[in-house]
Amino acid sequence: MEQLINKVHEGDCLRIMENIPDKSIDLILCDPPYGVTQNNWDCVIPLDALWKQYRRIIKDNGAIVLTAYGIFTGRLIMSNPNWFRYKLVWIKSKSPNFLSANVQPLRKHEDICVFYKHKPKYYPQFTVGDPYHRGIRKDQHSSNYRPYKPNNGINTGSRYPTDVVAMDCCSDDYIYCKTAEAEGKVYHPTQKPVELARKIIRTYTDEEDVILDNACGSGSFLVAAILEKRQFIGIEKNEDVVMFRKKPVNCIEICNHRIEEALKIRKGA
Repeated sequence: MEQLINKVHEGDCLRIMENIPDKSIDLILCDPPYGVTQNNWDCVIPLDALWKQYRRIIKDNGAIVLTAYGIFTGRLIMSNPNWFRYKLVWIKSKSPNFLSANVQPLRKHEDICVFYKHKPKYYPQFTVGDPYHRGIRKDQHSSNYRPYKPNNGINTGSRYPTDVVAMDCCSDDYIYCKTAEAEGKVYHPTQKPVELARKIIRTYTDEEDVILDNACGSGSFLVAAILEKRQFIGIEKNEDVVMFRKKPVNCIEICNHRIEEALKIRKGA
């Protein structure tokens, strides 16, 4: 196990995970390929084989937290319905499908699916808000698009509708977080924000726990683990990823660079 910890491993995650001991992982946090684009790298990992490894390596009180969207969310949930517990919604600060704004709602959210066998560690991440009174409660039963030209960024104040319909109420099952672009340089087409991962990591783990990301891309979840003083195992196939249809991405080099920077930040904190 020691030779795996706090490193990024290049290769097929299903094979590399065979080297991880049984019941040794506290949290699996992964942004797997959704299979919703025509990109060569966007191929769904065989879910039966994936769950075979996940079930073996996760601790009995560990959580498996996977991002998803659209039809892949359904496929993911139904690939292990006995372990699926609930779904969170990540509301983004920016919608990606703006070239389709005239024909469909802007995609304002992605799903975060939570699985576990037994009750995991759980530390609610409270937010600050104004006090309020609920009143009396009655009985209840209950880089994927064609090139486009720049345009003038003037807006009249109107907004296209998004796929998150929010009413004037308090909701507890969503997370708002700015996209990775707001945090700095974007290295990967589906890069997730570090802050989103930090919140999830604080929710389901303690310091020094071991976190696995078996499709780590540019390493945002690994950076989050370092900043939250957790250990990690990163796995990345590192094939066929390009930015803006032309620039190849070496995910292993990027991960190692970002890990070094995160360690410097943690050391100076």
